Amino acid sequence: MTAFVPGLDLARMLYDDVRPVLEERGLAHTAALIGPGSDVLGLDDVTSTDHDWGPRLQVLLSPADHAAHAADLHEELRHRLPPAVGGWTTRAAAAGDDGTRGQDAAATGPVEHRVRILTLETLLRELLGPVDPRRAMSATDWLVVPQQRLLELTAGAVFHDDLGLTAVRTRLAFYPPDVWLYQQAAAWSAIGQDEHLAPRAGMAGDDLGSRIVTARVCRTAAQLALLQERRYAPYDKWLGTALARTGSTGALREAVSAALAAGEWRARQERLGDALVELVRRHNALGVTAHVQERTVQFHGRPFAVVDGAQVARLLAGAVTDPEVRALAARPLVGGIDVLSPSTDLAADRGRTDALRRLY
Repeated sequence: MTAFVPGLDLARMLYDDVRPVLEERGLAHTAALIGPGSDVLGLDDVTSTDHDWGPRLQVLLSPADHAAHAADLHEELRHRLPPAVGGWTTRAAAAGDDGTRGQDAAATGPVEHRVRILTLETLLRELLGPVDPRRAMSATDWLVVPQQRLLELTAGAVFHDDLGLTAVRTRLAFYPPDVWLYQQAAAWSAIGQDEHLAPRAGMAGDDLGSRIVTARVCRTAAQLALLQERRYAPYDKWLGTALARTGSTGALREAVSAALAAGEWRARQERLGDALVELVRRHNALGVTAHVQERTVQFHGRPFAVVDGAQVARLLAGAVTDPEVRALAARPLVGGIDVLSPSTDLAADRGRTDALRRLY
């Protein structure tokens, strides 16, 4: 079996073979590996190699050069690229019924490669839909783009950049300060709405319901912890991994794991309370609002331990100064689209971006 090589390393090797062809044509270009894929996040492994993986690259040209050279360049690369780099074939199989592509190491002749030749504008539209980060962005622009897509654009690697992709990535590196506060406020608001429901369900004999709500609070807690670190949250498959790669979250991860593993609602709410108190400690360390007490309290006299997430949300909303974001914070704190909904289809559908603006 071929030894595994991370996709970002394969992309770098592939660019070494693509670059001379571009230089011979005198083409200003950008070369990168960004967008969807575990390889872009540096999270690929042997399991990742079964589809939509392998030596691949995006080459960006100016609109004029793309019109003049893209088709010929694609064909030239078919004849000049090696059949493998890093021990992995550069030959892609035909797309399957689900649109994914495997590898075809047995093929011969010109290489059916994975070098995409496009423009910066096309790439940005694929990733962000109608949001153009090269222009002034409103708070709504930031909120209608899921964090996973912002991560896809700002993760990965740029190997050469004549056309300004690095500047776009720098601009999108993280939320503007007031949008950051708003996103945290929305997450705390969601916690405030849910934190008492898991023990209430457990007291009523609905252990399954208690577990389901606990899991929802823990998901929100994970997203919030990454926000506190000024990091975009990936979609749920990689949420725990992203948290584990953030060294300051050890105590939170331990408490969340204990809450999810607890077999009885009283123990579950105790461990969930530990997780939420740790989130409060982390919040206080940011110094963005007045100090919040770092302990649980009873919910309206009931034996349910909560930290009153709604209170933290109000403090964060009150710290916002940007007029547009203040107007958003004066309404129900629904948060960005991936805080509002875990739907993968909604996050992936760029065609709904303009419709989603009406939420804000």
